[in-house]
Amino acid sequence: MTAPDYTLYYWPVPFRGEFIRAILAHQGATVTEPDSDAIGAMMAAAPQDQPTPHMAPPMLVHNPTGKAMAQMPAICLWLGQTFDLLPKDAAPALRIVCNANDVLDEMTLDGGKQMWTRQSWTDYLPRLRRWMQIWEHGPMPDPLSQIVTATLWGTMTDRLPDLRPLLEAEAPATTDLTDRLRAQPNLAAQAADSRKRFGAAWCDGKIEESLRNVVSTT
Repeated sequence: MTAPDYTLYYWPVPFRGEFIRAILAHQGATVTEPDSDAIGAMMAAAPQDQPTPHMAPPMLVHNPTGKAMAQMPAICLWLGQTFDLLPKDAAPALRIVCNANDVLDEMTLDGGKQMWTRQSWTDYLPRLRRWMQIWEHGPMPDPLSQIVTATLWGTMTDRLPDLRPLLEAEAPATTDLTDRLRAQPNLAAQAADSRKRFGAAWCDGKIEESLRNVVSTT
């Protein structure tokens, strides 16, 4: 049996790691994911003993070479270059990936440092609409930007379906792109696999619970 091409250290939720899963699936690369105990042990290891020094997942290891990368935007850029998904000028694609990372931070209130209330969600909605409008009016000519876009908005509105009408209203072209890409065989299979493995979870924990309590007011 052939060893997987990559090892992805990420928690069993479709959050930051989902972008990496989607890119690898798009390219037909094989990947294994260690369990939570192994991820915890890797996080606790001394930096000099890690494949690449990092604080927390995601971390991706290319098994044949042992090369490793941490931080979601950096991993996406690395894979985009590896699989020729980027133009020579990669800055616009990196902007898309960093924007996606910012949206995740905002939607989880910086990793759950606070919990959502109805008032804080109401106050945040104009900013979420603006993010959607930024996507709608920004160029996405390269495959990496498109995969990241489809993964961000597709996964979010699948797990939090009350947000789907908002995306359709604020960013119809982005919605269409998301639907078309996620219907492609490799990405559709990856999304189905995530749903089977992780159920309805998105970011998990208390922060997801608080988020679900307020999105219905959108």
